[in-house]
Amino acid sequence: MPRGVATRNRIKQAALELFVTKGVIGTSVRDIATLAGIAEGGLYRHYASKEDLAWKLFSENYAALAKELHDLAKAKGDFASRLGAMIHRFCRFFDEEPLMFRFLLLTQHQELPKLRAKSQSPVQALHKLVSEAKKQGDIVIADADLLTAQILGLILQPATFMVYGLLAPGMQRVESEAVAACLKITAAPPPFKVEGSSRAKQSQTARAQVN
Repeated sequence: MPRGVATRNRIKQAALELFVTKGVIGTSVRDIATLAGIAEGGLYRHYASKEDLAWKLFSENYAALAKELHDLAKAKGDFASRLGAMIHRFCRFFDEEPLMFRFLLLTQHQELPKLRAKSQSPVQALHKLVSEAKKQGDIVIADADLLTAQILGLILQPATFMVYGLLAPGMQRVESEAVAACLKITAAPPPFKVEGSSRAKQSQTARAQVN
């Protein structure tokens, strides 16, 4: 491996560890250089700034995950099998690359606005799968945006709980439950439409149907 590539890899690994434990703001160039075993000036030969390093770490890995998910969304098979494959990839990513997952999770709000192409987003990969399944009649839903958000919640929230120690680690451990829950909300429309959100109105609707 060329010396420059090896140095860049050490810088990336050091930055990743520090960004996850101390945050991007709480990490200094000196911190990264020290952990990487190089002089501060050596870091600037590879990255313009600490912020540039954080952005490249985020954008390269976020886009790489997005591409994998887009490819799975476009693969042959029905909606359930493709969604299951996407969830499986996400679970593997969480379990096999925990440091990178945490970095992407913790820095997404500051870095996501910088993305120029929707194709670079894993969210868009899921949205495309849902939208096409709705269009083809494979799933019965009213709102593709809402279903995308619901599926993301069913997958991402357990992972977030694991990151913060609120749930035992291991996304592949709960993968089958996550897939089942996601498929359940796509199976059929609600039995009846309820106007408003109060329990009183729901009760009135139920009584009216009985009478």
